[in-house]
Amino acid sequence: MGAIPPVPTTLHCSSGSRMTEAGCVTPFNRGTSDMRWQTKARAFSVLSNIPFGEDIHYALQRYVTRRLPRPEKQVKSVYTLAQRLLGVHEAYSLRPLRDSTCFEFGAGRDLIIPLAFSAHGVRRFITVDIERLAKLELIRSNAAIISRLSGTSHLDINSLVDLERSWRIDYRAPADARTTGLPAASIDCAVSVETLEHIPKTDIAAILKELRRIMRPDGLILMQIDYGDHFKGFDPSISSFNFLTYSEEDWAPFQSRFQYVNRLRHSEYLQLFRDAGFELLSDQPDRRPPERHILERLAPCFRGFSEEDLFTLGSLIVGRPADPSNVN
Repeated sequence: MGAIPPVPTTLHCSSGSRMTEAGCVTPFNRGTSDMRWQTKARAFSVLSNIPFGEDIHYALQRYVTRRLPRPEKQVKSVYTLAQRLLGVHEAYSLRPLRDSTCFEFGAGRDLIIPLAFSAHGVRRFITVDIERLAKLELIRSNAAIISRLSGTSHLDINSLVDLERSWRIDYRAPADARTTGLPAASIDCAVSVETLEHIPKTDIAAILKELRRIMRPDGLILMQIDYGDHFKGFDPSISSFNFLTYSEEDWAPFQSRFQYVNRLRHSEYLQLFRDAGFELLSDQPDRRPPERHILERLAPCFRGFSEEDLFTLGSLIVGRPADPSNVN
């Protein structure tokens, strides 16, 4: 099997920066106060607890900060990631993309990954989300960009029916990835991009169990996970590992429906996949140098992890259902 293309841990900036909802951010700077990220966390908490908070959040991004629809440069970056994932699929999958049904959970608002897979010929792409977040205007904008980038032609998207008819994307929301209702052994490839870190550990275990049920025996999982502190995207003064200095109790006030992170480390994810019945074919951990100022303030709940595990910023995990006859 040939070498697979490297996949960046986070979306998709120059070295030393990372892409977030706020765009590319710069490296850690000790001299800046960390109040910025705490203020953002409190704002998310307020939005999480008021009526129409999701609508207000979207309106702020769409009409005030104008972060949506994504600028073409950002769409191109995510499309590049999708191309790399497609390269990994080609390297490991036993079934060509044109004959594959793919499944994604955590669809989000603008469906760039499904659009990219469709543009490259996937037979069918089912994408689900716990809430109905997808916005037709954002999908339409991204579809036009991806059509140009891929050199493909599609009918205009005026409804989700058009999305399924022209792009072969079946969007389902609200839908629970823990209980999909899909037939057993009906999915060839499961894809997730920076979603698992936003899901509690017990729910990840349930999702992976369901994926194991709906995957064909020769199916493939492609899971891109960001293990870093996502508030780094709003406050470049903090470390990507800042949240490791907080106990569960102290971190709880900064969690919300808009910015929940489980803080699981790489070894915990690998064990979750194995426990769910997946054979791990590859993982590409993004190891970073240990940061002394983090280790000096490390919360007790993280002291049992190795430095390598603590300072892994993310990974692409590739696997397939394990052969039951080879399980001890």
